[in-house]
Parts: sequence; structure tokens; C-alpha cells
Amino acid sequence: WVPVGASKPIASRECFQTALRVWIDKPHTINRRLAGVKPRSERRLPPGGSVPDEDDSFVRRLNAVDLDALPSFLADNTVPAERSWKEGVQVAGFVLERDLLPKQIDKFGPTREVVAVFDDCAVFRNVSGASAISPSVTYRLRLSPDNRIHLELFGPESVDVDDSGVTWLREHVLPKVARWASSEPINSKQVLVPSLNQVCIERYNAIYFNLKKKHGKHLCKIWPETTDPLKFVYEDISIASYLLTLWEQDKDEGASEPPTFVDVGCGNGLLVYLLAAEGYKGVGIDVRKRKIWDLYGPKTTLLEQAITPEVRLPEYSWWIGNHSDELTPWIPYLASRSRPDARVFLLPCCPFGFHGKYQRQHGNMSQYQSYLLFLQDLCRGLRFSVQLDRLRIPSTKRICLVCKPGDAAGDAGLGAGSPTAWKSVPDRIRWPSADPEESHTETAGDSNDGHTTEGFKPREGVEAVRNCTQLDRSFLDSTVDLIAKRLLQAEATVGEALPDCDHWNRGGVMHLRDLVQLLTEEDLQMLKSQCGGLQTLIRNHRHIFLVEKGLVSLNVPSTETRRRIQSKRGPASKCPPRKKQCWFFAHHPQGCPLTADSCHFLHGP
Repeated sequence: WVPVGASKPIASRECFQTALRVWIDKPHTINRRLAGVKPRSERRLPPGGSVPDEDDSFVRRLNAVDLDALPSFLADNTVPAERSWKEGVQVAGFVLERDLLPKQIDKFGPTREVVAVFDDCAVFRNVSGASAISPSVTYRLRLSPDNRIHLELFGPESVDVDDSGVTWLREHVLPKVARWASSEPINSKQVLVPSLNQVCIERYNAIYFNLKKKHGKHLCKIWPETTDPLKFVYEDISIASYLLTLWEQDKDEGASEPPTFVDVGCGNGLLVYLLAAEGYKGVGIDVRKRKIWDLYGPKTTLLEQAITPEVRLPEYSWWIGNHSDELTPWIPYLASRSRPDARVFLLPCCPFGFHGKYQRQHGNMSQYQSYLLFLQDLCRGLRFSVQLDRLRIPSTKRICLVCKPGDAAGDAGLGAGSPTAWKSVPDRIRWPSADPEESHTETAGDSNDGHTTEGFKPREGVEAVRNCTQLDRSFLDSTVDLIAKRLLQAEATVGEALPDCDHWNRGGVMHLRDLVQLLTEEDLQMLKSQCGGLQTLIRNHRHIFLVEKGLVSLNVPSTETRRRIQSKRGPASKCPPRKKQCWFFAHHPQGCPLTADSCHFLHGP
């Protein structure tokens, strides 16, 4: 074995084994050319075999094997495993055969790899030979007695340790595995979900690659919204690929009819467009139409209307909630009421309950983790069989819920075929009334669909402007004057010299949290309804104030002021004509430090 590199000492052998498991199971987390792995066989060294492999006899034989001879080698030198390596604590003694799957399936093919795990190391052998997606050398990660992780190559001493593949192992794989081994264990209370555990990764990757090639660049080019197309286009392509893979798997398992879908709160409608383009019938519903809807064409059905608890859509087998916010908990409820065999796909983001913001119920979890458990419990209460999966999308909220009829996975309780299954709703749905004692709780067995829904309020069709520009003008002016007056009372800062104004008061610097104390409770409540609150109000008056890292000061007029107040999108070379009155001329105790000719704002009427 030829040494290549070594890490700093780690805590224990158990930490090393944990890090090895991650690298074996998820090589795509480091190797960005991989989509994942496809297991082919799991075997073990024979009972009499040397797990430490002190004389390297097993590795020598493995290193001499090519792809054609691999099946016979494994049959002669290993035995079938009685259980999966993922089920036990110890992974030593396992010999894993798998394919490394490339992301770019048009350029690269799968690479066959064999991983042999011993007590103190794991050996990785690329059986396919030369490959652009994985190093072609045989290497191992070994834990030495001093608890350092060593990267070593198998071969003669003349082996090229400067090979690009070896360099990648030394500079990327070794440090990452060492970092995993040194990290704190994850809180067992968290919801841990492996990525793409409900679909075939190979099939998903092929669908994603084809959708990306077919639609990606075109959609980014025509994107009319103000949002980032690179994020939204490829995120929805990933979600569409996942759903298409699910539906193909259902077909393979004997689904009697092709799926139909309704995307509730479809937003830009891109997911509906992608699914319709692949031949699936469905509709997207949102309370507000988007500009891009008109570009999709007649094959994409998008409806501008509100969803209420009374809505029933039995013609659709799948209900989709992709970042559907307030509607998220209602979607499984509406699906269960619409048809007994309904299926649901939820990708939650902002946490909402049935009648407002979701309140965290698990003190040792994050709001997001607690919300996932809430939704999982809700869907099971509605007699769904629920599986969690982690999507590969550019978002921190990547965990989805895939819900199928309860008897599809042998769930206890009512199945989809039960005549009363569609009536089942969880106890948590309370329909408010004016008198709290008269509030109605709908439970399993209730057959009345005419319940009161005063507590449900759909989102407004016209998106409210909440950037402080629509607030009362007198309130805005008085707040600006109040803040400016307080800054003028603060200790003055040192700045550039002002012409003919050596003693002009440029004010001090104060933190936003201190300025908030100046406002009344009524004013604070008004600002809390706006995005960004007081900071947004101050930034809207950038000709008066400067805000940087939460610190506020006066934007002292100067010949350079125009550069500082220009719009982020406007070029510095083009200065707009003077239209706005100079605030400093009208309100500063000493007036504007610039003359009327040099100031970029109007002095006087």
C-alpha cells in the first residue's frame, strides 16, 4: 500500500465507521458527477475469511479481476449476505457490488465498483477500469492506531500519486470523510430522511436529464416573472421528474389507469406545464393568475379561482401541494373527501395549520421538523399511508410526503375500499363559531359536508403590496422626521468635509433595534404588517438615510450622493432629472449643505 495522505486524529473507531457508511452509501455528496449508486449484490467474506485481511490476499485477488471475471470471483471468494449491510451496526466483512450512476447519461456510462469492508479499513476497487466519473485506482481508507484516517493506493511503489484521480481523492474525499468522522452526532429527535428513497434513482436521473434537456434552456429564456428562473425552472423540473418516476413505478406495479392530477396553489403553473407536456392530464388552480400562464399554450390547463373546504374534485387521482402554504393541510383533507383512492404529494414550505400559522408542538425540534410530523400525523389520521422522501432541489425545504390509500401499504385502520373511509377526518379540524362552546369538531364518522367554514379565509386574488409604500402619507412623513431628529441628536460621525459648512450636523449612527423603541405600539403593529417593517420604510427613503448591517445614519448630501442613491438596476452614468424635493433643505435645522445648483434635489417649490 502506497501512502497518499492522512487526516488529523478523530474521536473513535465508531466515528470512522459512521463516516465510512456515508461515503459508501452516498458517494454523490462528494462526487458531483454521480447521481447515486445502484446496488447489484451484497455479499460477505466466508466465515473462515480474514476480516482484517492482514496479508492483503483478498485485495490482491480482487485487484486482478476484470468486469467479465467478477461474477465468478465473488461466487468463489464470498458468500451471500443474510441481511443488508444497512441493517446492522457493524459493516465489517461485507463485500458490496454496485454501479456508480453518472448524472450526464449522454456522456458517461455506469461504473462498476466493489467495496470490501474490513475491521479497520474499506477498500474501493473500480472494476470497469478507466472512467471519467470515478478514479480508476484501487484505494482504501484506513484507521490507524493513533485514530488518523489514511488514504492509501494499492499497487507498486511507482504508482502515480499525482494522478488527477488520486489528487481528487486526497483533496476532496479524505478531508470530507474526516470531517464527517469529527462532526457531532445528529439529534435523534430530528426527522432523518434519505434522498430519493421512494423512487429508482437510475430511472429518476434519466427522466430528469431528458426533461432538463427538453425544457430547461427554453423556459429560462422566456421567463417573464421577476423571480430567478435558474432556481424555479430547474426546481420544478426536479419535482416533475420525481412525480413522473413515481407514476411509472405505479404503472409497473399494476396501476389500473393513468394518473390525473390537480396542482392546488400552482403559482407560476410550471409544474402543470411540465406534467402536461409529458402526456398527463391535469389542472393547476391558483387564486391569482401569473404572467407566464399565457406562454404555456392550450395543453396546459390553469384556472384562476379560490380553493375552499367545500371543493370536491373526484376526477383527479393525485392532489399536488407544491409550496402551497395556507392550503397545505387542507389538500389531504380535500383529497380524502373527493375520492376513496386519492393520492397526495405534499412539498411543504411555510408552516400553516387549518386556520392560521402553525404553532410548533415539539419543543426539541425546529419549526420545520415539527411541521413535518404534524402533516404526517394529519395524513395518517385521514387514513393515508405516508412515506417521507427528500428531493434533490435547490431549496432548504426539500422533504416531501407521498400519501397513498391506507391499505396500499397494509396500514391498520380503514382502507381506501371501506365505504366510510372518505368520511374520516382528524379530531384537530375545528370549525370556529362566534361562541367557543358551539365550535364544531368534525371526527371520523361525520357525514355532514355542510359544516361551517367561517374560520377559513382564502388568499386574496390581488396580491397585497406590503413594502410600506401604501401606508398613510402622514404616518410615513412623521416617522421619517422622528428618526431623522433622533439621528441628529446622536453623537456626530466623522465624514468628508462639506463646502462652507464646517459645523453642519451630519448626525450619528444608531442600530435599527434602538430606533424601533421610538415608535408607539400602534405604529409598530402597522409596520409589522409590512415586509421588512421599519427597515423597509427607511430603505424606501434612501435619499435621506443609509442602512448598512442594521446601522442607520443620514445620507449626507454631497456631489457623490447621486451615485449612492441610484437604483440597483440603473447605470451610474445616467442621472435622472431633479424631480424630488430636497428633504435636508426643508427639514434639517441648518438646511442643505449644498447649493441649489450642486444639489441633486430641488430647493424650494
